[in-house]
Amino acid sequence: MLATLFQGPLAFLADNLVLGEDARPLIPATALVEGEDLALLLARFAGNYQEPEPVAVATLWSKWHFSILIPPVLAANIIAGWNLPITIGELGVVLSEDGRTAALSLPHAGSPLVPGTVRERFESLVDGHLAPMIAAISRASALPRKVLWSNAGTIVEHSLGELEAFLGTGHPGLDQARALLATRRWSDGTSNPLFEPIRYSAEKGRRRRICCLRYRMDGLKLCKTCPLD
Repeated sequence: MLATLFQGPLAFLADNLVLGEDARPLIPATALVEGEDLALLLARFAGNYQEPEPVAVATLWSKWHFSILIPPVLAANIIAGWNLPITIGELGVVLSEDGRTAALSLPHAGSPLVPGTVRERFESLVDGHLAPMIAAISRASALPRKVLWSNAGTIVEHSLGELEAFLGTGHPGLDQARALLATRRWSDGTSNPLFEPIRYSAEKGRRRRICCLRYRMDGLKLCKTCPLD
């Protein structure tokens, strides 16, 4: 199923996933959220910058991780109605030499989605992966969780735009995914941390609601969607 899905205009997403053996360094995702390994990876990743600032390093590392995770997960979920095994307890993280996430190692190809609510449809992504990973990054770096959720939500919003260009408007899976970003509170009254990561205006166009804080590291330009003037 994955080989059928990730071809043509979506072929590039296949590089984000690994099924089977891979020669690159691999770490269980559980090690990133339970021990000191994540702090060590952030320190290694900081070597890319002349004057690394811990919060800015963490926000950039998180964007790399989320950009590997979110696009193929949403593509499989929305286009094929397929749930990839990406909860923290299931998968491994393939690492680049500088400590970034290079790919995700899946234990198996996944399973069909069971119809349900918006929250149920994206539960494995939001509750099974993003929530524990964001908590771990925040602990290791002191980067606020709301910034990390905004980083993830911004990539979700961008990915949905790409999928809409591919599928057209009115796709039921896309509609549920849009609702994921438009719902302020869940039915149990708890806040949705992915609510409205991006805002649009005639004056400023597409802008993040919460700054990612990369500006705190000298030498880096503001991102294209920065809300700061």
